[in-house]
Amino acid sequence: MRALINAFIVHVTLNILVFLKGWHTFDEKKWARIILSAVFGVELLVYSSGLLFYRIIPDPITQLIRVIGTSWMLFLLYTGGVWLVIDLIYIIRRKIQRRSWYFKDQPSKYKIVTFLAPILAVSGVMVHGHHKFLHPVVQQVHLTVHKQAGELDSLRIAVVGDLHMGWMINRNHTRKYVDLILEQKPDLILFVGDIIDSHINPILDEGMDKELSRLKAPLGVFSCTGNHEYRYDAEEKIQLLNDAGITMLRDSAVFVDSAFYVVGREDKVILNRKSTAKLLATEGVDMSKPVIVLNHTPDNLSEEADAGADIALYGHTHHGQAFPGNIATQMVFEVAHGYKKKGNTHVYVTSGISLVGSQYRIGTVSEMVMITVKFEPQKK
Repeated sequence: MRALINAFIVHVTLNILVFLKGWHTFDEKKWARIILSAVFGVELLVYSSGLLFYRIIPDPITQLIRVIGTSWMLFLLYTGGVWLVIDLIYIIRRKIQRRSWYFKDQPSKYKIVTFLAPILAVSGVMVHGHHKFLHPVVQQVHLTVHKQAGELDSLRIAVVGDLHMGWMINRNHTRKYVDLILEQKPDLILFVGDIIDSHINPILDEGMDKELSRLKAPLGVFSCTGNHEYRYDAEEKIQLLNDAGITMLRDSAVFVDSAFYVVGREDKVILNRKSTAKLLATEGVDMSKPVIVLNHTPDNLSEEADAGADIALYGHTHHGQAFPGNIATQMVFEVAHGYKKKGNTHVYVTSGISLVGSQYRIGTVSEMVMITVKFEPQKK
């Protein structure tokens, strides 16, 4: 509830600031002020109604309100930022010219053009960003592991992160993602957590688990837990995923086809989870075989590398979803998105096939990752 209240305060504040910007822009055009008041008034009314009465409003309408609200907030953030830059440039230029920089003295045409141009530009960027969200790319990654993997000489792995099924990511989205995964014909499907966003209700109401149950691969479908698995109804959600055919590895390991190990760590919200080294030891993992570790959050890559994992896969970051979030995640994480070789460990952090909140990819991509692993024992 506190998060909802904070979001509402930010939402209202942005609305007020941007509304005042538009109000002063159209100080000589009454009809424009009427339109401005109507747009902001209706949006705020709809958003507030969804926030206050979401328990009694039909779910499809609530979902639409969420989409509108998150999109509007992102729009206000971007346009507000652009207007701030424009106004700062105007003030600096006028001060250099030793002329009045008060906004009320700006020519009417200048105010209107500098108000509308950012709206058009941001709208274009957001349309493109929504298209990128709707059309995940398939990243191709090729790795070599210098170990023998039974009779296998290579392996094609579909790596999927941060599906976030729920109110915002519905069955239609899920069906599209499952189709994309199956089109790749992988030998193995690995999720890196946050398959379900929050409550289990929309999953059951829409039968989204039926889409997940279509996922099949010759060597299996596995996942570790993510922090969102532990938001509400944790055990029920994890059981649902198991029942849908996704083997949830919770500080456990599986020896696949007598060839390689897949090890899944509990999410870091489980404070007493095992370290990677202890997990490998207690699970009796034979380190002479290839070892793939799934760990939702890439906050300590050294733990997997020092433990001797051959491949370590992560998600969680979304690469910030939308600019400048990508810059922020790059400052926080050693790898916010993509590949890195750390010691002898191949690391990949996926930006996720989906996202949470506003449905836009700006400066980032929605992706699934196809990793082709070649097993090539080192010659003695």
